[in-house]
Amino acid sequence: MQPGARAVAVPRGEHATPLIVAHRGAWGAAPQNSLEAFDAAVALGCDAIELDVRRTADGRFVVVHDARIGGRPVAHLEHHELRARVRPGQAPSLEEVLELAAGRIGLDVELKENGYVEATMAIVAKRLAPDQYVVTSFRDAVLPAIKRCVPEARTGLLLSPRRRLRDLERRVRDAQVDFLAPHASLARDELMDWAASRGLPSWVWTVNEPRTLRGLLADERVAAIITDKPDRALDGFTSP
Repeated sequence: MQPGARAVAVPRGEHATPLIVAHRGAWGAAPQNSLEAFDAAVALGCDAIELDVRRTADGRFVVVHDARIGGRPVAHLEHHELRARVRPGQAPSLEEVLELAAGRIGLDVELKENGYVEATMAIVAKRLAPDQYVVTSFRDAVLPAIKRCVPEARTGLLLSPRRRLRDLERRVRDAQVDFLAPHASLARDELMDWAASRGLPSWVWTVNEPRTLRGLLADERVAAIITDKPDRALDGFTSP
């Protein structure tokens, strides 16, 4: 990582200021989930970038958010066909992103589907040390599978506002996670206190609203803020 950059392993012990994670890169001028957006996050001084991983029909692991592109499932498209359907620079291979990030910035790797955990983790672990990345997923079964592949990997359970939080105790135990990743609308005292009491830091997404951002930057239960506005979040450390 760049000199002075912080490791993205889940913090233990004394609280530090939250990590700033650029959601799909620092995009705007550059398209999201593109090498240009990831490079912009490095230049901005973010602690990490969040990215989404899917598998194409020809077995390539690609960084793309949506399950369907141009009406076709990503899983039914070969990589070159996928690239032809998105903006230039989007849908890079996972290997390309790891090469860009290694030694420069941390990664929050979201696995969108089950079925290719072992192959994905082999690629990630070959190129990055365990303190240079975390892995997240909405899919409970994916998370213990990650630990079986790379026991030292740090994992987080993504919590969607569209899914009820019933059985969260069981889900966390079975998934063997190191942190929770709740949506910003769920980042209330009840859930955050519940997580903190179990030694689970919170990685909150996607935090863009200025007032919410200021509050979470000052919250000792928050280990990381995932945002589409990383420049605003970084300014929050110094702005009144």
